[in-house]
Amino acid sequence: MTTKSFVSNTPENTSILQSTKFTFLFPDMPFLRYFGQTVSLPGVSTSEVMVPTPFSNTYRHGDKLNFEAFTITALIDEDLRLWEETYKWIKGLTRPKEYEEYLKKSLDSPPDSLYLDGHLTINTNSNNPNLRVKFYNCHPTALGAINFDTKVDADTIPVCDITFRYDYYEIERI
Repeated sequence: MTTKSFVSNTPENTSILQSTKFTFLFPDMPFLRYFGQTVSLPGVSTSEVMVPTPFSNTYRHGDKLNFEAFTITALIDEDLRLWEETYKWIKGLTRPKEYEEYLKKSLDSPPDSLYLDGHLTINTNSNNPNLRVKFYNCHPTALGAINFDTKVDADTIPVCDITFRYDYYEIERI
């Protein structure tokens, strides 16, 4: 008589992810770690290839991954350090006035490279690191406006959106 082994379909960890348990940082740019308010893990997709048949068209996967842009909403500190840090990075990627500004030659404290690796650490409910998403070769493509408004109360903290592009990301279990 043979016995079937029973395989449970119950997950080992039934804890639900909490969206407040994360940190994002560029090791060479410290301010974003402390002032990041929201971040979205970007989606990924592939193109579809149509395969015609005599009956109906079918579809197969493409050969390249498409990564969505990565956007962070950040709280603005009183000295505007985070905003200024990102502004100088974007300015160093372009040459708004003269060639010498290109490649960050005019920046006070630039990153060592035009492109930096970013780390999104997702924590457990107990606030222990659980997953790390590493974004390779990031660079900012948009820095949102800061709104000043005398009609809001002093407890309203200004924020801005910072959009990054990157080559790809990898997920690592910690």
